[in-house]
Amino acid sequence: MYLTGTQRLTTDRLVLRRLTVDDAQQMYDNWASDPEVTTFLTWPTHSSVDVSRSVVGSWVESYDDPGTFNWGIELIEDGILIGQTSVVETKLSVGLVNVGYVIGRRWWGKGYCTEALIAVMDYLFSVAQANKVEASHDPANVASQRVMEKAGLVTEGLRRASCLSGSTIRDQLYHGILASEWKLHQRGSTSEHSAQQRSTI
Repeated sequence: MYLTGTQRLTTDRLVLRRLTVDDAQQMYDNWASDPEVTTFLTWPTHSSVDVSRSVVGSWVESYDDPGTFNWGIELIEDGILIGQTSVVETKLSVGLVNVGYVIGRRWWGKGYCTEALIAVMDYLFSVAQANKVEASHDPANVASQRVMEKAGLVTEGLRRASCLSGSTIRDQLYHGILASEWKLHQRGSTSEHSAQQRSTI
């Protein structure tokens, strides 16, 4: 696996880009200050924009490290920063990366998280040459499970009492996909898209 860093990615509706300190206010306003958004996350709700500014500042400094994969999720339509996604754990010896993501509540249910995750996974497999991408969620977080499944990850198993969320120890349900499986998944998606196009002619 190659440490290729955080490169700019684009999808039909999104730009995935490096964050800047100027993004702190949007981070705070759009997701980090919302306790409903942070319910299942490993970090607490931000109490002020100063907390967001400190967090973003540390991320900006980390971009000098090519092992940092950390994107802000921005809407192409209006330039609003709606969330963030990153590699939260890397095991270079086996080419394994664990991806996390968060998106503001106003943009839930619109497919943005799945779209961002697919773009990140494609980059990690095709550019960084990862061997496996995995992600995990609290079993009660059904919406996150749907995101992972729609992106092509398959359920692998439950790891009990393995994650600290606030002061609560929670179970985590793991999902993953191998590079070889991703190639097949992408070919299948392309074939399905072509068939849909033919059916509309």
